[in-house]
Amino acid sequence: MSKKKLPFAGEPVVPNQLPAIPPAALDADTRAAILNDSRFDECRAMAITCLKGGLNAGSHFHEVWIRDLNTFLIPALEAVPPQQVRSALLDFLHFQNDKGDIPDGVVEEKKHDSYYKHFRRADSLPGRMAMKNSVSADQETSFVQALARYVTHTEDRSILRETHQGRSCLDHALDALEFLWTERWSPTHGLICNAATIDWHDVQPEDSHGLEMSESTHRAVGVYSNALALLALDDLFALDVLDAEQNEKWRGRRTALAAAIREVLWDAERGKFVPHRYLEEGSPFPPELDEDAIFFPLGTGLAIRAGLLSEDEISRSWAATAEAVRRAGAASIGFSPWPPYPAGCYAAKGIQPWGYANGGDWTWWGAQTAAAYADAGYVAEAYKALLPMVERVLRDREFFEWYDRHNVPAGKIKNPSPEDKAKGWGALAKGAAQFRGAAGTLVIAIDLLRELTENGRVAKGLGTDGTSPALYT
Repeated sequence: MSKKKLPFAGEPVVPNQLPAIPPAALDADTRAAILNDSRFDECRAMAITCLKGGLNAGSHFHEVWIRDLNTFLIPALEAVPPQQVRSALLDFLHFQNDKGDIPDGVVEEKKHDSYYKHFRRADSLPGRMAMKNSVSADQETSFVQALARYVTHTEDRSILRETHQGRSCLDHALDALEFLWTERWSPTHGLICNAATIDWHDVQPEDSHGLEMSESTHRAVGVYSNALALLALDDLFALDVLDAEQNEKWRGRRTALAAAIREVLWDAERGKFVPHRYLEEGSPFPPELDEDAIFFPLGTGLAIRAGLLSEDEISRSWAATAEAVRRAGAASIGFSPWPPYPAGCYAAKGIQPWGYANGGDWTWWGAQTAAAYADAGYVAEAYKALLPMVERVLRDREFFEWYDRHNVPAGKIKNPSPEDKAKGWGALAKGAAQFRGAAGTLVIAIDLLRELTENGRVAKGLGTDGTSPALYT
């Protein structure tokens, strides 16, 4: 007799069981609304003001995180001197180790957060330190993509020739990619591996800290890390800086990676990507969990940007994203995953159903998901999807880190104010205000929607031929 499945918080979405939703026509009224919406203008101005505060992730994050910086680098170049962004990128090279891996964050030593257990120091950059959430595999690709975005938007190609320890910045970027193909590689799957994190998050299930791989880690491959690698390679290729041998090597790897993502991670029966496929350690979850039923919206969005889905698959993925938000009662498409993992699957506090990484609503990633669908032709739909995120920024007058299922700012703060307590937030209060990832990705999405509306640019890279949309360029 088969064991009873662990109950989910709601009915999963199966894209292939939903009617396909093709992009709506962009009528005159919607065009005018996108181009003239004063909410966009006010939100964008607030975001640039937020980004003028620095390149650290947010109000109580002192670190410059590479995954965060990558997502808001383009509007940051509008808010701060380009030299400041250039210096922040080069700082990461001081803490890159011999194997090529890039740390998560760089911070002033006197401002470091003791929550992170292990730090790197560099004689070449005294007074600073770095840390790495080793359960993730997106630091290296975030660095490469951020570097490419910086060069593209400043035309400062000299950064690629900047040397550290006798090697150019471009060499260091290629070393970072090589780390993923060697130290974070699953030969069985032909894919980059990391821990069993949720969609884009960086917490593993096995221990309460959740940030560092250990003997208890169950390694896995998933769509987010691998789709991001494709996008980073595409941005690197666009710079046209690789020699013939390098170009052949990395284009071959890109082609093989794209094929492996489809072969290993695409669930043709359901019409969606599976959350994980595991290495020799197997799954960390009880057999009663039907993990393949869970839908990861952001990873799917990155796969669309990377050209991994056909038009029909995109239309059903959009239908699944909208239906997941409806079933969850979520405020925006920043909500992930659907359904949340059941209670007890993740040991870390806060990863309970509807919590931080497991049902939280993040503008940071919702804006990127909206942008991905907009570039795939869903401009009118992306406009409507973006508005709830814009409206809560205007309502709260701040870019909060994440929201709970009731559209209330959420996250931990050590000493909630009396005003916070009066609102019922208590120990789970407002999280990081001035969260620059949310600010920056909203700017990018707003600008993209207006560009697509004004210029009528045809979306690129749809299909499963390995080509990629030219987002944000």
